[in-house]
Amino acid sequence: MDYKIEQGGDALKVYISGVLTFDDHERFKSVVKAISASASATAEIDLTETKMIDSAGIGMLLLANDRAKKAGKEVRLTGASGHVLKVIQLSKVDEIIPVAS
Repeated sequence: MDYKIEQGGDALKVYISGVLTFDDHERFKSVVKAISASASATAEIDLTETKMIDSAGIGMLLLANDRAKKAGKEVRLTGASGHVLKVIQLSKVDEIIPVAS
């Protein structure tokens, strides 16, 4: 997993590329911290360049959402397609975190 974080307008934008798996859980902590510390009320996690996600990756997205809610913020997922979108739908994450294509 590679990621880039940008402050864009009224939302913090997090771009995740490559694969999001259990092996990335330590690096993903930086993403969660950035979302929690941001002055923005919304964090947009862009999955356009994410090629694969496993159950641990889904858990990390849910953790980011949970920590954001505790900090009074909202998380949105964008750009998911193919395998990544299918996993999000099958795990029903789209019922917990808003997903926009």
